Amino acid sequence: MATIVKLVQNRLPDEAALFAASLGDAIEEAQAQAGYEGILEADLSTTRKSLIADLAAKALLLPAKSHYKKEMAKVEGDGAGKAEFVDKLKFLNEMEVTLNKSIAERRQGIAPTDTGVGMVLV
Repeated sequence: MATIVKLVQNRLPDEAALFAASLGDAIEEAQAQAGYEGILEADLSTTRKSLIADLAAKALLLPAKSHYKKEMAKVEGDGAGKAEFVDKLKFLNEMEVTLNKSIAERRQGIAPTDTGVGMVLV
């Protein structure tokens, strides 16, 4: 079963690596925002982990955009370097739309009776 960290890395691999030091904080905030604060990751369903990963990835978008804009300003005279950052910013804008849609769909798909804890037969 995938971990929330791996799910975030799958969504934004470069940005997850770029902000590796604060990735845990982003995930913790996303888990609270999703309403699952204090629930162990092992007790969450895959759908709930995906929602948390989407929220954490979305939280990384703003600092990533800021970082790439600063880097782009540094290479302003170098067309090739600037093009790389323009592509990254375009990708992040597209990813924001995708994440917003995914978050809405996941929230809608999680039934109110779904506790997030897998059923265990005794």
